[in-house]
Amino acid sequence: MKITNFEATGVEQVERFLQKQKELDETTLREILKSCNFSFVLEGINRLQSMLWCELKDSYVQQSQRYVAVDQEGYTLPALKPTDQNQAEKLISQALTLYQQMTVLKEDFKGRPKPEHYQYGIAIEDGRYLLPLAIKTNVTTAMSGDKLVDALRLFQDKQYGNLFAEIKIALLSLLPPSLRNILETLVFDYADNALCDAFYQEILTPLTTQKPVQLLGHFQDLTLKAGLGALTSTTNKGPQAILNDWGEEATLKAAAVANRVMSYGHYSISEQGRTTFGLRFSLVTYHQQERHRLPVNYRENLYQIIAEDRVPIVPESIIQSPFYSSFMALVNDFKKFRKYLLQTYPGSEALYFLLNCDPIQLVTSTNARIDNDILKERICFNAQWEIRRIAQQKLLLLRTLAPDLYQNALPGCVYGKCPEGRYTCGRSQEMRQLYQIENKGSEPNG
Repeated sequence: MKITNFEATGVEQVERFLQKQKELDETTLREILKSCNFSFVLEGINRLQSMLWCELKDSYVQQSQRYVAVDQEGYTLPALKPTDQNQAEKLISQALTLYQQMTVLKEDFKGRPKPEHYQYGIAIEDGRYLLPLAIKTNVTTAMSGDKLVDALRLFQDKQYGNLFAEIKIALLSLLPPSLRNILETLVFDYADNALCDAFYQEILTPLTTQKPVQLLGHFQDLTLKAGLGALTSTTNKGPQAILNDWGEEATLKAAAVANRVMSYGHYSISEQGRTTFGLRFSLVTYHQQERHRLPVNYRENLYQIIAEDRVPIVPESIIQSPFYSSFMALVNDFKKFRKYLLQTYPGSEALYFLLNCDPIQLVTSTNARIDNDILKERICFNAQWEIRRIAQQKLLLLRTLAPDLYQNALPGCVYGKCPEGRYTCGRSQEMRQLYQIENKGSEPNG
């Protein structure tokens, strides 16, 4: 692992100020660091580390798994006993070999492949469900200075901090002395994980493989909330007084105001409509969810995945292939090995052997504006199948609550030209028919 292309702005002024301070608390340091920006690349970290890193919620660009290195340089392992090291390398080697076998391209194909261009119909996006989180990746990071404190908080976390020992040393070595010293001495308070797990376990219980999307909570009338926001912005009279004047027609008239204001492009009022969902999907899809950085999430403890014997999420292309038995057998071998590691080693060694196909559960709270932005990307036919399935189910539930607020939660091809250019799926007409939308814009590509 190494940090490259490091750049910091505003840090010299912060360093001069800190040299005159004897003590500085976390809150004050955060405020001071807001004047700074940091940019760097984490090269050669694994996907377990990158997943936790992306949970800090700033700007990250990650290497696609289509560029996985299928050799001994393509993954990282924790410090293990020689016999366990050999077993770990054997399992990962088997996973990489099967991954290659499943995702062989047809002869003479060049360019960006679609499923039909693979010999067995298993695209890389499906084959990667077999890969462990030990697989290497690169992550470009651009963060505001206060996020540096969040990074140190992660580095000191009892459950996951030891995964970042090398990264912590490398990152701190690039900082000026006074800033580095104060960051190293910060003491953080952490949530009671056992108590939080107990609270959320009851909430997450209804989630199943068959029902991975559950609406947990929402305001009584989401459109009315958006209308109240519009009225607050556009009148000199108190919004409640206007609602009182409207009487029984308040909901309809508030919706009309909200629609009018949003038609001007002022979507901020839709942020007044909030919902909470329970979601269950694979770790590879969770990683995609996290890259949006916008929702507020609680995701269950990663160790819980190892403790439970959960049925993996397997792409249909693999289920229908000659590789399914081998896939499941190898998944079970990984499960046995990581349970053994969990019982044998005191740290996070077992987490390296979580698989992309392992199911994870989370509670996510968002507003209508965020969901519109996320769903219009994930409902696209070019989106990965599982996150598209989740997005479709979520949109159906949201539109039963407030169809007006989620009218823009569809791909760009529905209303105009496909933004994917030469990578268009060519199915825009099918998308419009699916959601019964008349295309009044220019003809889409494909």
